Amino acid sequence: MKIKKILVVSYLFPNSKQPNHGIFVLNRLKAMSRYLDITIINPIPNSPIHGFIDKFKILSDVPEVEVLDGLTVYHPRFLSIPGYLKSVEISSYQKAVDKVVRKFELTFDLVDLHWTFPDLPTGYYLHKKYHVPFNITLRGMEAFHLQDNDIRQKVVAKYLKEANQVISLSDEMADAADKIAQTANRTSVIRNGVDTKKFFYLDKNECRDKLGLERSQHIVLGVGALIRRKGFDLVIQALAVLTKQPKFSNLVFYILGAEGAEGDYRAELKQYVQEHGLEKHVVFKGAVLNQDLITWYNAVDVFCLSSRGEGSPNVLTEALACGTPVVASKVGSVPEIMASEPDLGIAFDNENVKQLESAIESLLLTTNIRENNALIFSKYTWDWCARNVLNTIDGLPNEK
Repeated sequence: MKIKKILVVSYLFPNSKQPNHGIFVLNRLKAMSRYLDITIINPIPNSPIHGFIDKFKILSDVPEVEVLDGLTVYHPRFLSIPGYLKSVEISSYQKAVDKVVRKFELTFDLVDLHWTFPDLPTGYYLHKKYHVPFNITLRGMEAFHLQDNDIRQKVVAKYLKEANQVISLSDEMADAADKIAQTANRTSVIRNGVDTKKFFYLDKNECRDKLGLERSQHIVLGVGALIRRKGFDLVIQALAVLTKQPKFSNLVFYILGAEGAEGDYRAELKQYVQEHGLEKHVVFKGAVLNQDLITWYNAVDVFCLSSRGEGSPNVLTEALACGTPVVASKVGSVPEIMASEPDLGIAFDNENVKQLESAIESLLLTTNIRENNALIFSKYTWDWCARNVLNTIDGLPNEK
C-alpha cells in the first residue's frame, strides 16, 4: 500500500508555549510533509492540580488547534495526575485522540508515533479501529521506562510487540527494543538530521568578537539542560587535571543551559567547580536562544557532549554542521554519527573521565580544517532523514 496520509500521535512535541519541546520531531515531520500529507495530534496533560504546579501552568494556554511550520497540530486535553494513576492515562489519552479523529473526520493510511507511553497503546487502538498500520520511533533509552517501577514498563514492552515498524535513532536503542519485544526484523536505524540553513561554518575569531570572548582562550563548550544525565560534571573533573598544565592555564568550559525536565543539577555542578578550584575555568551562561547557538559552536575550540545517555543528540550534529571538532561519549547514536565521516573528532567510553581528558587535550592541540568538515557534514539534513524514513515506510533500503 502506498502511504499518502500520515496521522502523527506524539506526547513529545512542540507547541506555541513550548516551542523547543521535542523540536526534533517537528523538524523531521516538516521535512516529510514535502512528500505526503501529515496531520499531528499532540495531547496535553491536564488535571485539577495542574494549575497549582508552576511547570504545568503554561499548558493551559496551549490552543486546541494551531499551525506550526505549516503543519496542523491538534492539542486535545487528557487526564493525567502527575506521578499517579498511569493506567488511567491510557484510556484518557485514547479518547482524546479518537475524539479529534472523529470530530475533524481525519483520514490516514498510517499512524506514526514518536513516544512510547501513552502513545503505544493508543497507536494499537487506532490500528485496530481504523485498520491501518502503526509505527513507533524510539527517541531515547528513557522511552522504555526502565527507570520507572510502574505500569509503563509492561505497557511499552507489550505494545512494542504489536508495532508494524520500529524506527530507532541508534543501534543501542534498537538492541534494547529487541531484547524487550523482539523487534529486530521490524526495525530500521535512522538518526536525526540537522538544519544546515541554521548551522554552518563561520569564522571563529569573528564569532568570539561577537560574543565578547578572548581570542587567546582555549574554549570548550557544552550545551544542554543542567541535569546529571548530561555529564557536565565529567568535563569539570577533566578540567581539574588539564588546567594544571601551563599550556591550558587559560582553558574555559562554557555551559549553555538551564534547569531541565529531569531535575536541577546546578547546585551539584557548582559544588564540583568549587571543590576543584575552577571558578575561573567554568562559566554557566544559562539558557541561550537557539538562533544564537551557531555563533557559540563556531567560536569555540571543542564542542563536548559528555552525556550519560542520549537518543540522537541534535547539539552534536549542529556542532558538526558548523565544522567544530567534537568530543562525545559513546551513547545513543553518537558512535554512528562520529563514524559517518572521517576526522569529526573523538568518541570516548561513557563516564570515562581519563579518556575524556585525553580527547579534549588532543583536539585542543590539533589543527582542523573546519570549513571543509562543515561542508562534508552538510549532507545530513532533515530532508536526508525524511527520505530515509519514507523509504522505510515504503519498504525500500535506506540511503547511506
